[in-house]
Parts: sequence; C-alpha cells; structure tokens
Amino acid sequence: MAADIFKSIKKEEFSKVLSVLEQDWPKHFLLHQIITTFREYKEAGSTWEQYLYVYGTVESGVYLNIISSKTYSRMNVYTASSDLTEMKKALMETHIIPWGQENFLFEIIDSRFLSVMQEVFATKHGKFEVSSNNMFFYPSDKELHIQPLPEDVYIEKLDESYAAEMDKNWPHRTPGSELVHQHNLRYNFGLGIFRRSDKKLLSSSLSNHTGGVFVLYTDQECRGKGYAAIVVQHMVQECRRRGRIPFCTVIIGNKPSERLFTKLGFERFTLADYIIPLNNGQ
Repeated sequence: MAADIFKSIKKEEFSKVLSVLEQDWPKHFLLHQIITTFREYKEAGSTWEQYLYVYGTVESGVYLNIISSKTYSRMNVYTASSDLTEMKKALMETHIIPWGQENFLFEIIDSRFLSVMQEVFATKHGKFEVSSNNMFFYPSDKELHIQPLPEDVYIEKLDESYAAEMDKNWPHRTPGSELVHQHNLRYNFGLGIFRRSDKKLLSSSLSNHTGGVFVLYTDQECRGKGYAAIVVQHMVQECRRRGRIPFCTVIIGNKPSERLFTKLGFERFTLADYIIPLNNGQ
C-alpha cells in the first residue's frame, strides 16, 4: 500500500508543532491546547491515544489530530494557511480517516474550513450533519472575579461517579457519552455546587480533552440563583491554574448560554462547527 499523504509526527517532535502554533498567539491556541491537555491525560494513565499528522511542512502544512478510544475517534483538522487547496487535497486522498464508518466526528472546526469539509464529506462519506457554534474564550490578561458562595452550598471537585448524572442531564448525549464523561472526570476535572443539607448536586461542569469548559448544567429547580455563573468562574480559575485558555462552544441560537458566558467576561473568538457522519443506510 502506498504511503499516506499525511505523515505521522512523532511525540518527541510535538514541541516543533507547538512552537509553530504559538506564533500570533492566541490565534492558533486550540490545537496547541488539545495537544498539551492530552499530554496530561497520558501522564495520568489514560488509555486513549493521540495521533498527530501533517501534510506539507510543519511550519505551514495541514495538521490532522486524532484522539482515539477503542470505539470512537475525535478529529481536528487545521492549517494556518488562507489557501485551503492543500487541505482539501489531503482530506480527499488520505486513508487514515475511516470515511466508510460512523464512529468518528470532526470537532470544533474553524468555520473558514466548513465549505471544504462539507465537500469532502459529501464525496467520501455521504450523509452528515453540521452543528454550528459560537466559540468564546476568556482572555489571559482579563482579571477574574469569583462571586462568593451562598452559605447553604459548597463547591467541590467531581469524581467519575458523577458521570451518569451529568450524562442524564446533557442534551447532547449519545450512546457511550457517559463513558466519555467518566474518562474526562478521571483524567481531567469537573466541578459541582452541592447543597449542604442533603449534598445534592445543583450545578456542574467538566473539562474535556480540548481543555475547555463543557457539559454545563443546573438543576431546573435551582436556576436563577447564580449557581452556573459560580461554577463557570471556578472552572476558569482551574483551567488557568493548569496553564490553559478557558473556552467554550455554544450552539448558535442558544441565547441564554451566550448571555451567561459574555456576562462572565468571555469574548467571542470565532465560529466553530462539529461535523458528524450519519448512517448512509437510513
């Protein structure tokens, strides 16, 4: 079999990629953060794997990053170039991506790549859906103000035993997503606000392999009390402590979430898309 158009980058050479992505910071921070955050996963014992490829030169080529578990792969494609001809060529010719399957997705794809991705998906896979999001980030130079906790609640780090509860309340859950939450809580972190009287979880969020703030949820009976805001502020604090840029993605049209994050100091960064293959037989 002929060599693939994408060339594998050895882990000991990841530092070269990180140096390239640090240019014009924070324009290219997301792939940088995915690489460094997943390094923490492996150091903590994660069984997931990361594969990083490049087509062209490390300095100006097309990157393909894959985070893979036994059953599912999450992919991110990126180039700093404004000319997307080479990205299209690489995606059309590679054999690394399992185009004939449905057990993968492309996540948080810069919207400037969307037309190329749609064309490639239509040719290589067929049916797919696009979830369009606004991406917000908390600038590194912005001061963080954390609201005081009401006396009847406390905030605590979440362990993996809360994965089922978080998944149950998550509107984007899919088969297997509970196991993904469990993995993220074990090898990354999550935070929750609890009621002191009965230790009930009232509001929570976790960080995943991208290093951002995700799976935010507040119990319906406890909304309007500012719990989500406090959880997010503590998530930002912990992300910063770990050397990350706090960010989130919000589905376009979700005005309440947009208002929450902008009120807390997040700024719009870009438009980003999740591209999900569908079963062509349906």
